[in-house]
Amino acid sequence: MECKRCGHCCMAVGSTFWTHGDFKQWPKLQELKDTVELGGYDSMPCQMLIVRKGKAYCDIELKYGRRAKPDVCKEYPELECHQQTKTFTGRGVCEQV
Repeated sequence: MECKRCGHCCMAVGSTFWTHGDFKQWPKLQELKDTVELGGYDSMPCQMLIVRKGKAYCDIELKYGRRAKPDVCKEYPELECHQQTKTFTGRGVCEQV
């Protein structure tokens, strides 16, 4: 499934979910981590979620490219979109299809 840029994946995970990235391969992520005030795992959404003109983007992807995102983030939206499960109705920027 192609990402619809609705942002629901990023809203349903903890704010520091992005810190599961590969900091050895992507040292810029460590620099980013050092400059961001990390919240608790229970707070949401992911700190890297950015919404522009009704579309959700990952700040890591915007700055460093899709390959720099944590593997779990690259795979997560394709597992099962909320539009099929209807689990996040009313949240985010997703449009009705």
